[in-house]
Amino acid sequence: MKKLYKSPPPNELSIYAATYPNNDWDNDFRNHATAAQTPGEDYRATKRRLLADQGGLCGYCEKEIGHLDASLQRVEHYHPKSDTSNPAINWSLMWSNILMVCTGGEKEKAQHPLPVNLSCDAHKNHRLNGLAPACIAATLANQINPLNIPAFPSLFAFNMQTGELSPDQTNSQVLAQAQGLAAAMVVAQIQSTIDLLNLNCDRLCQDRLKVRNEYNQQVKKARENNDPAFKQRLAQRWFSKRWPSFFTTRRVLLGATAETYLQQIQFQG
Repeated sequence: MKKLYKSPPPNELSIYAATYPNNDWDNDFRNHATAAQTPGEDYRATKRRLLADQGGLCGYCEKEIGHLDASLQRVEHYHPKSDTSNPAINWSLMWSNILMVCTGGEKEKAQHPLPVNLSCDAHKNHRLNGLAPACIAATLANQINPLNIPAFPSLFAFNMQTGELSPDQTNSQVLAQAQGLAAAMVVAQIQSTIDLLNLNCDRLCQDRLKVRNEYNQQVKKARENNDPAFKQRLAQRWFSKRWPSFFTTRRVLLGATAETYLQQIQFQG
């Protein structure tokens, strides 16, 4: 999971929220239309804006979704939009509370059994369903929000044998020191995030292992050609546009070379 860029308002949603602060997402905003628009145009524009901000990737697992049919692209409310416990907060129309995600494996149940292969918002909703607002808030307080995650350092490690993600112990300690937190707390938050989103389900691990195989082929080719600069070229190919699928996996595979390149391009999500 990587940091997500969030373009600043005003935008279609923020303007609508300022005009209709008590409306909701499903019944109101999704069907909104001015005299010059077809119903739902602002909603569709919001999805396009989110996809552009995120470089076409799911905000949780980093699968590429920008090229998919609109039915396979979901708007996720990080804090559930159904929470109306505080009348002063309308989670459903809050620009800073939404991101674009994949369908979390729900459309792939023929190939990957559910619910063990649910991920992203599909698994998050599966886990949070039925909890009281206070319990939901407490659970989310122990997560790493991709809208707030730091661009540097990378907080995730990648197991090249299993394809699993885990907390990067060294970088977690760096972040903890910078924020005045206990390293164990940061590690626990990262692991809790992986678990809540089920980012280590078999389906996603297999996808990440395909990226590993691609990388290993590049390593083999570089050795055969005595090419010590291949990592620099690979970093440029992978990260010169926004963004390749499984960004974090590729970032970990390239290590210091990726960090140097991302610093050079001033990566901020």
